[in-house]
Amino acid sequence: MTNPTPGLLFSDDLSAPEVFSTGAAGFGLLLGNVVITFESLRYNHDTPPRQPTRTVNLRLVLPVQSAQLLVLGLNDYLVKQGLDPTAAMKGDATAN
Repeated sequence: MTNPTPGLLFSDDLSAPEVFSTGAAGFGLLLGNVVITFESLRYNHDTPPRQPTRTVNLRLVLPVQSAQLLVLGLNDYLVKQGLDPTAAMKGDATAN
């Protein structure tokens, strides 16, 4: 893990919420912040037919610079795992 703010201590709160999402539903720019809306596929088992529904389960808001660092860090991590995002852009995405 990299520390984008050298000199500041990092505290790992093990009680922080953890959210599983199946995708990003959309992106927005609001007052100098990047807004990412995440979604999860969910099933309603009460009503047939049981079709999945895309349900918003998280909205993440980051200052632009933090969003840019997130993109760079995630790209670097995926490349090191053999899941280069440029391959996905070419239609050669690797399922893991």
